[in-house]
Amino acid sequence: MHDDATVKVFSFYTDGAHVENPTVSTFKATPAAIRKLGGSVIEATGEEVALSELDQHGRYRRLATGWGALD
Repeated sequence: MHDDATVKVFSFYTDGAHVENPTVSTFKATPAAIRKLGGSVIEATGEEVALSELDQHGRYRRLATGWGALD
């Protein structure tokens, strides 16, 4: 069975050492996961990804694949 379900993930920020210096995440996550982390969604960063690409905490980390084959 092929599952084509997708979910929208976003970059987000959390309060850094100072309120005027927020820390931007190094991964994207679902809005629910971002709320659990105490973060704020950066709306313009939304991206649809396969549900199967999320970890058990709703986080999405894009794997760097480098250059493709040059045939």
